[in-house]
Amino acid sequence: MSMFTGLNDHTTTGTLGIAVIAGVGGTITFQNFQTDVTDGLQAYLTINGDMAKRTIDLGPLPQNSGTFNITFPDGTDMSLFNTLIVEAAETPIGKARIA
Repeated sequence: MSMFTGLNDHTTTGTLGIAVIAGVGGTITFQNFQTDVTDGLQAYLTINGDMAKRTIDLGPLPQNSGTFNITFPDGTDMSLFNTLIVEAAETPIGKARIA
């Protein structure tokens, strides 16, 4: 599990866990997630948090607080990605290292 930290003067907290399921993809678990932004949250897998490099768009987050899961597609090489970025209106508001 890794911890979320806020970006760009936003408060984002909680923990992140990854489960890879062969032949299916996998699940990213947000636990005790909380952010000060309420709408339009989007998640991305990134390399060192750099949105200009190769990213995978994981889609919108289903909520802005609590515990929930999102999936990533089969064939995603998780060894290439080490940071999950949460954005709102194209502004990074939080990040967590992928362990």
